[in-house]
Amino acid sequence: MRMLGGLILFVSALTAQAADTLKNDGATLFQANCARCHDRALPRMPSREGLKEKEARDVFTTISAGVMAPYARTLSHAERRAVAEFATGKSLGEFAAGAAAIPATAYCKAGPAKPLSAVDSGWNGWGNNLANTRFQTAARAGLTAEDVARLGVKWTFGVPAVTTMSGHPVVADGRLFFGTFSGLLIALDAEAGCALWVYEAHAGIRTSITLGKLGDGSINLFFGDLSGQVYALDPATGHERWSMVADSHPHIRVTGTPVYHDNRLYVPLSSLEEVAGAMPDYECCTFRGGVMALDAATGKEIWKTHTIAEAPSKRAKNAVGTQLWGPSGAAVWSAPTLDPATNTLYITTGDSYSEPPAKESDAIMALTMDTGKVRWIRQTLAGDSYTIACADPSPLAQVACPKSKGPDLDYGSSPVLITRADGTRLLLAGQKSGELYALNPTSGEILWKTVVGAGGIVGGIEWGFAVDNEKAYVAISEAWEKKANDAGGLSAVNLNDGSVAWHVAPAHGTCDGHDRCNTGQLAAVTGIPGVVFSGSLDGHLRGYSTVDGKVLWDLDTRQEFKTVNGVAAHGGSLNGPGPAVANGVLYVVSGYAMWNKWTGGNALIAISVGGR
Repeated sequence: MRMLGGLILFVSALTAQAADTLKNDGATLFQANCARCHDRALPRMPSREGLKEKEARDVFTTISAGVMAPYARTLSHAERRAVAEFATGKSLGEFAAGAAAIPATAYCKAGPAKPLSAVDSGWNGWGNNLANTRFQTAARAGLTAEDVARLGVKWTFGVPAVTTMSGHPVVADGRLFFGTFSGLLIALDAEAGCALWVYEAHAGIRTSITLGKLGDGSINLFFGDLSGQVYALDPATGHERWSMVADSHPHIRVTGTPVYHDNRLYVPLSSLEEVAGAMPDYECCTFRGGVMALDAATGKEIWKTHTIAEAPSKRAKNAVGTQLWGPSGAAVWSAPTLDPATNTLYITTGDSYSEPPAKESDAIMALTMDTGKVRWIRQTLAGDSYTIACADPSPLAQVACPKSKGPDLDYGSSPVLITRADGTRLLLAGQKSGELYALNPTSGEILWKTVVGAGGIVGGIEWGFAVDNEKAYVAISEAWEKKANDAGGLSAVNLNDGSVAWHVAPAHGTCDGHDRCNTGQLAAVTGIPGVVFSGSLDGHLRGYSTVDGKVLWDLDTRQEFKTVNGVAAHGGSLNGPGPAVANGVLYVVSGYAMWNKWTGGNALIAISVGGR
């Protein structure tokens, strides 16, 4: 789905050996896991000499939590460190990325006053409810539209060893939980920002956290990581209750947030095989996206449904004689949407990776919650097969680009199930094409379609929008398609007919004097009664009136922050997660350095009225 330009490392999973058979020697590890790609001239794959121009920290982060995390899942923390030092010829020194990087002084002097009991007392999961509306009630928000102009920074937590902030924060019973690109799951006191506990996952975390109360009264904290593992933890202590690998495919990852209901956990499955598919000698492609249901108490699989019904088979060979496979792709990048009343689960899908393009890619799908059986599929763009080679004009790269050459206009945001003011129901889906669709949730029939912005590889609707019972509030990216000051914008779309109620143009001048800056608005939108919050790649988080789009409040997060945990922190581009709002506080993560185009950062910022 995502075009990952500036790729700095590709670790071959095909030749990886079990970690316990390898010594902690960088040269040995590199030869066993990396040489297949980096000892050859391949598109967007730096040579061994090219890797020496990289920083050891960046290489370590990439194989631990970045685009290469699935291919290094067999390597321990120490082994990944050894690879990074050998590949770059530079020492990581005292660089620490694990739980030990959180200083002892960051921890609360006393634990929480009471055990966690109310899982839905703040903001839970990606969309804050099973319908993924990303809207917070007035009672839970603890903020009004009149309060927003007086918001200020309450406290900031600095995350060590990262330049990209990836995990959506959630709040429950006075605790805040969020995941990091270095693979830490951190629990904080939501009021003070001190740490309660830290858990170290195997790879970076891009999902939000879902809290679920099981039938026996116990509560689990659920999330997935970029190596494709799914976890259940005790939210009081951070102790692992179970973990499992969601799929055996070497390119598997979990980017969409797992969703809990009635003792089951529904997990979306995605991959980066379209990165591997950029190699002319890679047999592209065999991954099929999907969703699975797990027993939330044990992690045991109940069912798994692939988005593409047809299993991949051998097709033609490419110009250099490599066997090609298909159909493939249709990854599920976002959290599923659940409707228990009708026993229905809704997902959106990514593009195809190879020929022939799948009829299930670039689509909205409805499945039964109890069995995973597909009820209906509505494809909104046919023929969209893509690998990152398509963006490279060199002849060698084009060998690995499918004939259709994209255009890579798939879905990255969750579908949203809503009830309009008149009582009728809609299923909304926002595509990278810049189109917002309203469907009949029972049949999949398209009721209306509205173009809210220009589409593109990093264009259109990216990570999510917010919806009340009258309007959808949709941010637009256009980050690679338009220049700063032209990219971005926010529109309110009437749910009754798809007409645009108002539109706010992107900000001007906020990128002046700043490198790696753009005004595109990729981050998920969050709403409370009267206000919606939208973050931008220029580092600004803004509050817009739901009435007319007027900017009520603006915070530039591109600054140094004094932190409660003693780790130096600064903000940067806002991308991916939107803010969580609960109990009078707005929580946002700031910093996004992937693709080497935007501004890095490592700050979790708590914002309240008057900063109190």
